[in-house]
Amino acid sequence: MWKESYPEEDNELVSRCRKGDPTAFEELVQRYQQSILNLAYHYIGNHHESEDVAQKIFTKVYFSLRKFDIRRPFFPWLYRIAVNQCYDELRRIRRQKTYTFSELSLEETSSIEKLISNHTIPVEPADGGELRALLHKLLDLLPEQQRMALVMRDLNSISYSKMAEILKCTEQAARLKVFRARARLKTLVEKALKK
Repeated sequence: MWKESYPEEDNELVSRCRKGDPTAFEELVQRYQQSILNLAYHYIGNHHESEDVAQKIFTKVYFSLRKFDIRRPFFPWLYRIAVNQCYDELRRIRRQKTYTFSELSLEETSSIEKLISNHTIPVEPADGGELRALLHKLLDLLPEQQRMALVMRDLNSISYSKMAEILKCTEQAARLKVFRARARLKTLVEKALKK
């Protein structure tokens, strides 16, 4: 899980990277690869695509190391780049999605309600895989900020103070984002299980 303080060696590794040491960047990747993969998976919901997104994130980080303020902790900077890349990937995926005629209804219902009504979800999932798939579908229906708050807090166990630093908001605002996201997800789960 996440440490409450950031390792000082991170910035030392960044300095070595800037001086041309390729092993230093490899060490940074090894240190944070699983965290970034988890983040991408919880956002994208597809293992293969998540690996591609993680690769893009680390490539972007590598080419942006000169812009990093060495006086600040590395992890929030890395995570912010990762969050932004996940947002970009979600927008790309949504633009490429094709719709059936039934989904292109002119009714005045929200897209969330429409999407929920198009899914058939068993009341008692046969195994954890179905439940996980349901949760990924419902997480996908949350607004980006709410989804990110849940991924950070509930799936990656990041403290509210670290979340505030990453999201560039107050700790109270981070708590509020998580509260609203949990409330919205609860509503979505209740609607889905009533079918």
